[in-house]
Amino acid sequence: MYFFKREKISDEERRYIAFAAYNALLEFGEQSLPVLSDFCRIVNASIFIFPMQFAARKEGLTEDYFSHAGSGMALYVASTGHYIILYDEDLPPSDIRWTIARLIYLIKSGRLEETPNVFHFSDDCADSKKCDEFAYHFTCPDHILKECSISSASDIIKYCEIPFSFANIKSRLLKTSRGIPAISMIEKALDTNFRSYIERMKKDLSV
Repeated sequence: MYFFKREKISDEERRYIAFAAYNALLEFGEQSLPVLSDFCRIVNASIFIFPMQFAARKEGLTEDYFSHAGSGMALYVASTGHYIILYDEDLPPSDIRWTIARLIYLIKSGRLEETPNVFHFSDDCADSKKCDEFAYHFTCPDHILKECSISSASDIIKYCEIPFSFANIKSRLLKTSRGIPAISMIEKALDTNFRSYIERMKKDLSV
């Protein structure tokens, strides 16, 4: 078993992670909550997301072949320049969504390219805090939640469909979060992508 030193996340790193999460939302073409409504997908021909069980079957292996990986894992394939994310399809959708979001951080941070052709596990990661920080912004973007008046843990669970423990923390974080001037431009781009959803939510809440 390996033990990693968990470093505190600086304000500068938080800004970068928030920007990276919002940029990923744009790259994935997300336009409504919950994000990642389709878990199994190919993103821009560079990021392949599949269930572990599917990958095992394609390789002629037993479906539980990747069970040692826990909730999910990801790697960078150096020879082709693409990324593979595998998740356990037997998990609840909220857990799958959180797992994939955490693994996307390993792609966006360049962590996978540092050690190509090696699987990194979501459940055992040196960047665990940063993965969670990214997942909070990717699955529950502050700007969209505030525009839609989503703030309670119950509403976050309802609309973002993430695990209860993380929804509860996100709700508390929203009460103390401040706008990040450095990422205001990408928030505007995100607002454009989510505009139809935001307007629909505002209309529903006003009824």
